[in-house]
Amino acid sequence: MKKEVTMNRWVMLAAHIVINFILGGVYAFSFFKTPLIDKFHWDPAMLALAFSINMGIIPIPMILGGKLIDDGKGKLAIIIGGILFSLGFILSGFVTTLPMLLLTYGVIAGFGSGLAFTGNLNNIMKFFPDKRGLASGLVLSGVGIGTLLCTEIAKFFMKSNDITNSLLYLGIVYLVVLFVVQFFIRSAPASTSNKIPASKVDADWKTMLKTSRFWILFSILAMGCFAGVVISSTSAQIGMEQFGLKEAAVIVSSVSICNSVGRIFWGFISDKLGPFNAIVVVYGLLGIAMAGLLMINGAVPYFVIASFIGFTYAGVLTIYPSLTSINFGLKHQGINYAFMYFGFAVGSVFSPYVTSYIGKENHNYDLSFIISIVLMVVSIGLIFVAKKMTEKIVHKGE
Repeated sequence: MKKEVTMNRWVMLAAHIVINFILGGVYAFSFFKTPLIDKFHWDPAMLALAFSINMGIIPIPMILGGKLIDDGKGKLAIIIGGILFSLGFILSGFVTTLPMLLLTYGVIAGFGSGLAFTGNLNNIMKFFPDKRGLASGLVLSGVGIGTLLCTEIAKFFMKSNDITNSLLYLGIVYLVVLFVVQFFIRSAPASTSNKIPASKVDADWKTMLKTSRFWILFSILAMGCFAGVVISSTSAQIGMEQFGLKEAAVIVSSVSICNSVGRIFWGFISDKLGPFNAIVVVYGLLGIAMAGLLMINGAVPYFVIASFIGFTYAGVLTIYPSLTSINFGLKHQGINYAFMYFGFAVGSVFSPYVTSYIGKENHNYDLSFIISIVLMVVSIGLIFVAKKMTEKIVHKGE
């Protein structure tokens, strides 16, 4: 069994990437929003809650998924999560009220996404202790590609169907893909099997939560996600309402493509520069790009900068799995990253709602850009603090 798993780890990596093609569909919400508003006339800020709930609930099933991974049942987490995620889309095809959408797209799809996402990412990382950044970058690139594929498939369905029927058909497509791909996935060894490389920083989740390093890293992640989700969740609305963009799908597709390429790029950079140095570069570039949005006019400059933000924001979630493992070890990576991922939820819950509210009240999104810049400056300062604390423990063994 051990020989078979080792020989096929690259095949399994490809299968995990395809799973993230499915999970990336949730980020096409920016494309779904306009036709949903046209059909149901829902308030944009309230509709944004569907995406916020989806993002916010993800860390809860990630804890369950992390436990399954560390117990050697990563494939089970992926399958159950994938089914629930697909079911969330299918049931969204029958909604007639906003609360129903909050339940289907928000709660059910979000729960499935968290379970499948942590299973998918942290299961495969345990097969690549020598290439953590590359493995996480390649797997996470599937999310961005999945957003693009979802948008294109939805556009195809919407040629002869409305938005709700399109969501239904998307969910069916996801189920079919999941059924085929799961045959190429195996669970990583359990944390108790002595097959996971040991480290002097190994810590279970209880020990991790008692460290100040965790809470600093958690805060940095939350602030980075707030800034990135400003664009990933509302790129179409910002472009059309403030910068004269004509076609929503164009910017959603571009941000998705750049996000996918960015995840591979930042995974490589993380392995070369180290996670801390790489994350400083990411946050610095995000701050500069947000400042650029305050100084431009027109659809073309917005298209360029928004796409660049998609590329750069990819580094946040690509680098953080490695950042978690070098701080707290690989043995308990599944459940440890689940708790760290709550930082993503905090940023992602507030960002879409705050951004939509600012756009509605101010008729532009400049305040969202300013908030993001401030958060990036604060984050960079905290990154240097966390790096110093980590170096003391890793290099001196304290």
